[in-house]
Amino acid sequence: MQLRDILRFGILSIVFIIPFICLIVADQMFFPFITGKNFTFRILVELMLGMWILLVFLDAKYRPRFSWALACAGGFLAVLTIADFLGANPYRSFWSNYERMEGLITHAHLFLYFLIAGSVLLEERTWKYLLRTSLGVSVITAFYGFAQLSGAVEIHQSTTRIDGTFGNSTYFAIYAAMHIFIAALLYLKDGAQNKLRWIYGVVAFLNLIILYYTQTRGAILGLIGGTFLALLLVALFDKERPQLRKYAVGGVVTVVLLILGFLAIKNSDFVMKNPVLNRFATISLTEQTTVSRFMIWQMSFDGFKERPIFGWGQDNFIYVFAKYYNPKMWNQEPWFDRSHDVFFDWLIAGGALGLLAYLSLFGVMLYYLWFGKRHEWSVPEKAAFTGMLAGYFVHNIFVFDNLTSYIIFFSLLAYIHSQHVEPLVEVPVKGKQKQYGIESQDIAIAALVISVATGALLYFVNIRNINANYALIDALRNPLVDDGQGGKKIAIKSVLDLDLFGTSEAREQLGQLALQAQDPRIDPKLRAEIFALASQQFDDELKKDPENLRVLSFTALLYSRYGKYDQAEALFKRAIAVSPNRQSTYLDMGSMYATEGRYEDAKTAFKTAYDLDPDYPDARMYYAIGLIYTKDFATANEVLAPLLAAKDPQAYDPRLINAFGNNGQFDAVVSLINEKISLNRAEGRDYLALGGAYLALGDKEKALAAFQTAENMDATLKDQAEQFISQVKGAVKTPTKN
Repeated sequence: MQLRDILRFGILSIVFIIPFICLIVADQMFFPFITGKNFTFRILVELMLGMWILLVFLDAKYRPRFSWALACAGGFLAVLTIADFLGANPYRSFWSNYERMEGLITHAHLFLYFLIAGSVLLEERTWKYLLRTSLGVSVITAFYGFAQLSGAVEIHQSTTRIDGTFGNSTYFAIYAAMHIFIAALLYLKDGAQNKLRWIYGVVAFLNLIILYYTQTRGAILGLIGGTFLALLLVALFDKERPQLRKYAVGGVVTVVLLILGFLAIKNSDFVMKNPVLNRFATISLTEQTTVSRFMIWQMSFDGFKERPIFGWGQDNFIYVFAKYYNPKMWNQEPWFDRSHDVFFDWLIAGGALGLLAYLSLFGVMLYYLWFGKRHEWSVPEKAAFTGMLAGYFVHNIFVFDNLTSYIIFFSLLAYIHSQHVEPLVEVPVKGKQKQYGIESQDIAIAALVISVATGALLYFVNIRNINANYALIDALRNPLVDDGQGGKKIAIKSVLDLDLFGTSEAREQLGQLALQAQDPRIDPKLRAEIFALASQQFDDELKKDPENLRVLSFTALLYSRYGKYDQAEALFKRAIAVSPNRQSTYLDMGSMYATEGRYEDAKTAFKTAYDLDPDYPDARMYYAIGLIYTKDFATANEVLAPLLAAKDPQAYDPRLINAFGNNGQFDAVVSLINEKISLNRAEGRDYLALGGAYLALGDKEKALAAFQTAENMDATLKDQAEQFISQVKGAVKTPTKN
């Protein structure tokens, strides 16, 4: 076997391994569903790149040839490169983080994968084998999903929505949906001569079941929309197969009737009691998820208007989220790093040029499908492929993308490219020919140089970052390790010293450790060391990224917890300057002021949060606390009235009850706790506070009963309860039974 054949075989082997990446769950790594898949993909592409460079050095047949698909893919990467280096945080845009592992580095690898696969897999039958391999892998993922349904395997993200080896139901859903279309495409391509093509139907059905149980509305809507479009295209344009055309018309009518039928019964018990159908039946413009999506999209559009050409760079939505934060987002998760819409994501990451470049990838595939001259597809095949792109497009309206769907998308793009490249022009070689027309010595030198470069790439891009990830996991499991001298040292410091792209996440974990180190059981000297390291690391992070709201907020909270109030206040104010509409910063700063005894300042901070959106129960409760500490009890009661009327848990928050108690409002304490008891929400500490209020009011008998209840409800309160009981028991006559 010649070297050229060995290299080609090696590249093909890697291409056929790549579909199996979705099965990887790296349990020993930080973000195991993300990092293992991404590092593996990068390593495989880099190995493939080294072999391909040597292969094209040997044989012009495998060199890149022009197609508009190549032009669009290259243009997309070029726009991203410019956008990332002009963006808010180029380092973050290039490397991303462990949670996402996207960034320019991943898109460069996706482009290389597209380029190499499209240059080496030249025959359609090879692509069909690759698609069949991917279908086979989808069967494995389906059975893993069935194991989750049966309870044999744990569901990772929720209790009911299966997520397979993806760790995320939406990722699993679009993977299954795309393989339903791939199965349909292969069924059509194989034709009647393949007696086993019924297997495609079985695989499609397995993926359909998986899609259903992911309960992912975007992907299911994508499947319905893509199927409708595919059937409609066949009905309109397939003039060669009138019988199939009739079936397509029937399919279009069936889809419409099913949708209308669902709308007619969406309020029925059958639909309401079905968790999947209920998710669709409850879709409305006022649904919480819908409302939050519209708010995030509006924030994204505001960010786009600020940087309309090249955007903010990849992975920089956090800056847009902070600057244009909508105060009505208080009932959502606290941090969004994506728009939850691929198209808004590209508007933010790459501006108008970035979005147009991304859309061009869809456009060029549709162009070649329907108007390409070099590779003719039947109308049903075109329709199935178009339906798949449409389904993927619809899904992307509601969520962000991930590596596994990117791989499928760029594989399809490479497939289209390989079938429509410019024909190879043979150039005759003059003079004496050696092996492949190249001196053997030149081949050896090229192979050596490429091997060294590939090894360096593997190390700097992957190996050292993988080692850092493992070290981070070890540090999280054992944060304090023996220093060899009878003491303890901070394990995560070794990760921070590497200063790689996972450093930000390592710093957050260090911050959590610093908050936990306030436990009085921790040696004071070690606690001081942990705080010193954490504060120094966060200060370093802020020097590199001064407008990162998450880091500002966390650092301010850390300083305030350790009593460094001046530094904390300065950081809180910086955070407010970055995100003036975010209530949590005002609430944290107000809480710090209250701890210092600066009650007027606390009230002002709490009122600002409250005024941003009075519907926010936490802000209303904190504002009431501020009013109580400044002795404005009448206004406090007015502010609390809506919470009490709604029986909102915040109306009975221990902090609010303590505020009343600390300011001598014992009747209010008694009233709140007794109402909390009537709602069956009281805990042992509530009875302890109730006893204290009764005692302050002079009702020792009720105080004793409350203390005894606290002792019986919570054994950890026994010492405190008995202390109070001993103070009043002698003065209370125990009733005797008649």
